[in-house]
Amino acid sequence: MVLAIGLAALLLLILIAIWGPWFAQYGRISWRWPVGFTLVVLALTLLGYQQLGGYTLVQQEGLRQQEARRLNNMLDKQSSDPTLYRLQQRIRQSPDNGAGWFSLAQHYLYRNEFDDALIALQQAEHLQGANAALDAARATILYYQSDKNMTADVTYWIQQSLAKDPLQYTALMLQASDKYRNSHYADAIAIWQRLLDSDNPEVDRAVIIQALTLARMLQKAA
Repeated sequence: MVLAIGLAALLLLILIAIWGPWFAQYGRISWRWPVGFTLVVLALTLLGYQQLGGYTLVQQEGLRQQEARRLNNMLDKQSSDPTLYRLQQRIRQSPDNGAGWFSLAQHYLYRNEFDDALIALQQAEHLQGANAALDAARATILYYQSDKNMTADVTYWIQQSLAKDPLQYTALMLQASDKYRNSHYADAIAIWQRLLDSDNPEVDRAVIIQALTLARMLQKAA
C-alpha cells in the first residue's frame, strides 16, 4: 500500500511538472483537477499492484504444482530395484518424512541418478531444514555428477556443511578422498587422522586406518 501511494504521488508530481506551465499560461487550474487526478492515478496504481500480486500468486502456484508433479513422477518411476521400491513405498505412506526422502536421495546417488538424487535431497531439506548432513550429501552428489571434480559448487557445500559441523563425516571423507585421488597424500592423511582422533560416532575406524596405511605407503614412494 505504501509503495502504491508513493508511486502515485511520484507520477502526479511528474505530470504536474510537465503540464503545469502549460495550464499556467493557457488557463486556470481548478482545485478539483489535481484532487481528481490523484484519485484516478492512485486507483490505477492500486489496481496494477493488485494485478501484479495476483500474477505472482499464480506463478507460485504453478511452480508448486510443477514441483508436486516432479516428486510424483519420481515416486512412480518403475524399477526392478527392491530397495528403490521399498523407499518409494515408505514415502508414499509418510510423504512428510524428511528422513525417508534423504534415504531416497542417497539411494539415487548409489544408482548414479544424480538429478533425482538432488530432487529428493531438496525435498528432504524442505521438510527437515538445512543441516550439515544434507549439505554434505549435496556436495557428494554434485561431486560425482561432475565426474569427481571439486567444482566451486562442491567446495561451497562442503564449506557450508563444515561450518555447521566441523567434524561432519561425509564432508571430511569427501575432502580426503579427493585429496588422495589427486595424489595430495599429506592433506588426505591429515583429514583422516583428524577423524580418527575425534569422538565422532559415525567414523568407521577400520576403513580410515586402512586408508591411512595406504596413503602413507604411497607418500613414501612418491
